[in-house]
Amino acid sequence: MAREQMDQYDEELEKIDIMGVVHDLGRAFRKFFFAILLVVILCGAGSTFWAWKSYVPVYEAYTSFVVKSGKAYSSTYYDNASAEQLGKTFPYIVTSGVLRDVVAQDLGIGAVSSGIRAEAMEGTNLFTIYVQDASPQRAYDVLQSVIENYPQVAEYIMGSTSLTVVDESGVPTSPVNPRNLTKAAIKGILVGVCIAFAFLMIYVTRRKTIRQGDDLKQITSTKFLGNIPETRIKKRSNLKGQILSLDNLKVPSAFKEAVRLMRSRVEKELANMDGKVILVTSAIPGEGKTTVAANLALAFAKKDKKVVLIDGDLRNPSVANALAIKEAKSGIIQALQGKAELEDVLINYKSTELLVLPGNSSTSNPFSLIRSSRMKELIRKTREYADYIVIDTPPSAMLSDTAAYSDLADAAIMVVRQDFTGAHQVQRGLENISDAGIPVIGYVLNRVMEGTTGYGYSSFGRYGYRRYGYGGYGYGYGRYGYGKNGYGYGYGQSEEKTKGKKKSEKSGENEETEG
Repeated sequence: MAREQMDQYDEELEKIDIMGVVHDLGRAFRKFFFAILLVVILCGAGSTFWAWKSYVPVYEAYTSFVVKSGKAYSSTYYDNASAEQLGKTFPYIVTSGVLRDVVAQDLGIGAVSSGIRAEAMEGTNLFTIYVQDASPQRAYDVLQSVIENYPQVAEYIMGSTSLTVVDESGVPTSPVNPRNLTKAAIKGILVGVCIAFAFLMIYVTRRKTIRQGDDLKQITSTKFLGNIPETRIKKRSNLKGQILSLDNLKVPSAFKEAVRLMRSRVEKELANMDGKVILVTSAIPGEGKTTVAANLALAFAKKDKKVVLIDGDLRNPSVANALAIKEAKSGIIQALQGKAELEDVLINYKSTELLVLPGNSSTSNPFSLIRSSRMKELIRKTREYADYIVIDTPPSAMLSDTAAYSDLADAAIMVVRQDFTGAHQVQRGLENISDAGIPVIGYVLNRVMEGTTGYGYSSFGRYGYRRYGYGGYGYGYGRYGYGKNGYGYGYGQSEEKTKGKKKSEKSGENEETEG
């Protein structure tokens, strides 16, 4: 893909749609709910603890008094002018360093650490001095010393003055800053909310995922084959009632209609190129490629076409689970190793024209088996029988297994889960397939959720998609990595998956599973 196309796509993603951001914030909030809750709780608890630990009580002593000049003037003009002059100079004298030094000498301390401020009533010679300190007695002592020594300091500026006390607090009994842990907790919670919101905004705006069918057209010329809605079915004790397939009566019609439309478009593309072998892949695990592959094959079979569905993911076979097929003693690996005949491992799916070649085990060396002469012979034989061959393959952006089918397949389709896979990952997967010489006839946007700004209703709006969900049969959330045998991805046939399956069978009817 051209770098210019990718840059153009990045620019398009920068044009943030407000409703889209709100929708994404809601999804991100649900995804990180417990992490956000933990951050908010920690911030609230941390703020409360800090307020309790660092709390220092502050006591305030005050005295109100009248300042009079010692000069013997009695005119009203002088009284007003003197009051105005005192109002301007008195606060500076009270808070001056000179007065502090005098008070420190008077109290016999090194320095006055108390807070001192003075306020004047405008147009009068009535003043109030406030002294704040962690010790109530020290606050009162400093206040008394200020009152006593003020005339001495003010004499150099104002001349002779006298103070007449009209009100005082005495030794304060309660702090002016009572401990308020509730307020501290609220502040901490608000800080936590702000941090969480900032994280969600960064997460939402920096994620460059495929959200709508048209998004991929910005970086590739691959055709859009349709949306598959997110679908949820009720869990039952009967395993067959849980699978997400066209022949399951519990699956809503919107899902079935989406698959049928996808089938029609795929069928048209294959007819144009005279092909019948199609690979179904995804960029990364967890996008639902196996369920899409199984239902595409089943959709062909329901049209009276002879179809073979092959589990080509030799690292993590999952087709059998997607169709609720009991594990056979032999599978595709045994057929490729010459331990079983093709006719013995093919399974007829119910009463349809669908034959399934499942996998019942994994291998650490899938590439050599895929490129083997037995695989070529297997595809040749199935070509003679089938109208269509659908091969479920591993994620193409992470493994080269899909590219190994280059000599066997006629075409490929990419399954992209909505708002899950990064655009660059999808691009890498498409490039790996194209570089192997496999034509990509289109992509399917999977697990499309109902909502605004293009989320749902894109191709099937009149059906009114309902959100149902997905789970353990086909759409799993397998973690990509290496298993206990040193290969594969997800859980494969691991003990953890087996336990989850048993637990699923024991669950009640009111629970839900993802299919």
